[in-house]
Amino acid sequence: MKAKLQEELKTAMKGGDKVRTMVLRALLAEISRYEVEKEARREADEAAIIQIIKRERARREEALEFARKGGRQDLIEQNEAEIKVLEGYLPAGVDPEELRAAVEAEIAQGASQMGPIMKALRDKFGPRLDGKAASEAVKQALSKKS
Repeated sequence: MKAKLQEELKTAMKGGDKVRTMVLRALLAEISRYEVEKEARREADEAAIIQIIKRERARREEALEFARKGGRQDLIEQNEAEIKVLEGYLPAGVDPEELRAAVEAEIAQGASQMGPIMKALRDKFGPRLDGKAASEAVKQALSKKS
């Protein structure tokens, strides 16, 4: 996946796509930082890269929120464009109905606490799982149960 991102960076640079070029450069820098952090050097696998992309998207969403509060239209447009580029590299998310059904299945099997249910959902859906949506679905289902 890293090689794909590098190729797309070259294409964006040749095509003069400034937003995509900027986003991909930042993303590749974060991947490189991940690979050399801590004691051991490691290669970023696809799951790690997806987590980095999600983290970068969350940063842009936070910046977008501040830009909206500040009434900065230029920053709003920039962050929305960057989020759109990042979302193009994320796998399709879990359908809300599929998520709800999985949560209910875990509760039916006897799980009654947030941690074990979230772990089971991460195991089942992997990088497709949106943690925030899953957390809300689990809280809602557990509140109905009690």
